[in-house]
Amino acid sequence: MMRKTVIVFFLIAILLMQSVAVSALTESDAKQAWKDAKQVSKEKQEIHRDAKIKFAGDKSEENRQEVVDTGKETLHAALDEVEAWLIWKDLEAEENPDLPDDLKETISEDVDTNLAKIDELRTDVDGVSNQLELGIVFLKMVGKYLELLTDVARDSGRIYVHIADTYIDTAEEYESKLRVEAEKMDNNDAIIEKLDMAKSDIIEAKRNVNQAESSYEQVVLPGTPLIKFSEGNNYLRVAKTNLLSAHSNLNQAYNLMLKR
Repeated sequence: MMRKTVIVFFLIAILLMQSVAVSALTESDAKQAWKDAKQVSKEKQEIHRDAKIKFAGDKSEENRQEVVDTGKETLHAALDEVEAWLIWKDLEAEENPDLPDDLKETISEDVDTNLAKIDELRTDVDGVSNQLELGIVFLKMVGKYLELLTDVARDSGRIYVHIADTYIDTAEEYESKLRVEAEKMDNNDAIIEKLDMAKSDIIEAKRNVNQAESSYEQVVLPGTPLIKFSEGNNYLRVAKTNLLSAHSNLNQAYNLMLKR
């Protein structure tokens, strides 16, 4: 009885140590883990290709089985790579002080959803016993990978929008402060004109960022996620041009104020 109790406590201790290790994982550690998994995946792919070439020259049952075995190892390595990449991206967002908590939570939920899909796919890979099943599971993985990319693209868009909104808020605050001081000056028409132009640019930037956000939220399956993601990116590019114009007009207004 005492021996069983010791074993139980030993197992609990191991689990606790694993939990601490996972929680202590940093963004840089996770990135390195992904790079390592990516290298392993590449090596497994090369081994599987060699097995297929060998089978093409000699279609023995032994070589056929080697194709299946190396194929399963390749699929598992690919899943490990994607899992490591998701964990890295989750920690990257979590450790970013510029992202709001609600956005971090959304990203974390999407990561958890896709990690669950990976666990399901691992079970499918384990159940493969021949080349046909290997091909079927591979196609299923491709479909799940598209779902993952869709989630990542949508979350990336949300991050881009948040960053753009931050820049817009900064430009609005700067314009407002300059306007307060400019309105105290005599013969301020040229300064106010530049500030009005900057304000118009900022309003247009905000409109384009809102359009981008709407497009990114439509990056879903079924649908046209790639088109909507590209559409969102285009709106953000225009918003960037708007902000650059606003920045130029704000600088000109400031320089005019300095000359007074």
